[in-house]
Order: sequence, then C-alpha cells, then structure tokens
Amino acid sequence: MTSRTVLQAYVVLGVVNVALLLTDASLAFTITKALLMPVLLAWLLLATRGRMTTPLRLLALGLVFAWAGDVLLEGDGDLFFVAGLLAFLAMQVCYIVAFTRVPGPGLVRAWRIALVPFVVVWLALNLLVSPGSLRVPVLIYSVVLVTMAVAALDLVIRVPQDKGWRVAIGAALFVVSDGLIALTAFGPLTSSTGTSIAIMTTYIVAQGLITTGFTEALAPRPE
Repeated sequence: MTSRTVLQAYVVLGVVNVALLLTDASLAFTITKALLMPVLLAWLLLATRGRMTTPLRLLALGLVFAWAGDVLLEGDGDLFFVAGLLAFLAMQVCYIVAFTRVPGPGLVRAWRIALVPFVVVWLALNLLVSPGSLRVPVLIYSVVLVTMAVAALDLVIRVPQDKGWRVAIGAALFVVSDGLIALTAFGPLTSSTGTSIAIMTTYIVAQGLITTGFTEALAPRPE
C-alpha cells in the first residue's frame, strides 16, 4: 500500500465521518472518528519509510495523543472532557516542540506584529466563554493552542514556503475548530448539526494540512 493510497483513505474517511453527522448513526461516527488519526499516522510512517527525524517523531507522538483525545471526547461528563483536553494539550505541546526544533529564522520573530491577531483571538475566546469550574484548564489549553498556531506561523520561512504555509493554515484551522468547540460548550453558540460539521471539517482538514505539510517539508520526497 502506498502513502498516496493511505492519504486518499484519510480524505474518504473524513468525508464519511462528516456526512455521518447528518444521520443518527452515532456508533459509525464514533468509529470513523477513532480511525482518522491512525490512518494519518500510517501515512506519516509510509511517507517517511520509518526514517524520521526528531521533529517528525514528535509529530507522530502528537497524532497518538490526538487519537486519544478523539476517543475520550466521545465520552459523557466532565471527567472525559478534561481527559480529552489533556490529551489534546499533550498533542499541542508535541507540535510546538516539533516546530521549534526546526533550526533557522522565524517569521513571527522577525515580524512581531504577526502576534497581534493571535492575541486578539485568544482574548476574544476567553471573554466569550464561561466554563465555570473548568476555567483554569480551558485557560491553560487556550494559551497552548494559540502558542501552537504561532509556532506554526513562525516555521514558514524555515522550510519550503508552500509547505510552511500549509502547516500554518492547518494550525489556524485547528484554532477555529477548538474555538467553535469552546463557544458551543461554554459560550453563546448553540449545539447544532451545522456547528458539529464545521468543527469536524476544520479539525480533519487541519490535521491533514499540518501532518502532510510538516512531513513533506522535512522529508520532501514521500512516496
């Protein structure tokens, strides 16, 4: 099986997963969601032929944590939510360290004004949500989430720019996805099929862009 075939499988699985939100097939949705990150990880292993640098190993570990978060967030109650949040927090940290381990100049470090939109988004999200007893975990997670997006943008001029922008756009979409989750769970948005579709679509695309962009930037000859 080639890496291209596996990536196509990820796209098909993502489309099916989102389409299932329009039905009552909750079990099928949960199963397809749980398969997304393992398939993307399989692509990474095939694309690099198992010969990964430290940043790519951290990316792979991040995908494992993302899979754990996907599974845990399907549970009910605050315990599952906090456990899922911690899994995704670990994923974000893996991504941050992976991006910063790539040597060279940084776009954000060169143009500090690029931080402004991220600060505005972080402030807006935290002003709009009221997570109650989960205020501290949500606050910490939001800081790490936005830091990951900043680290992705900072990467742009250290790698081939088309790959770097793919990672940066993916990271921005991740902020959108998690922002929608926070605004639905603790803010003014009401839970609906439309918001669920937006959350899953941006998440699936974000992970795909981050993984393929970063992998091809550091191992530019995938199969």
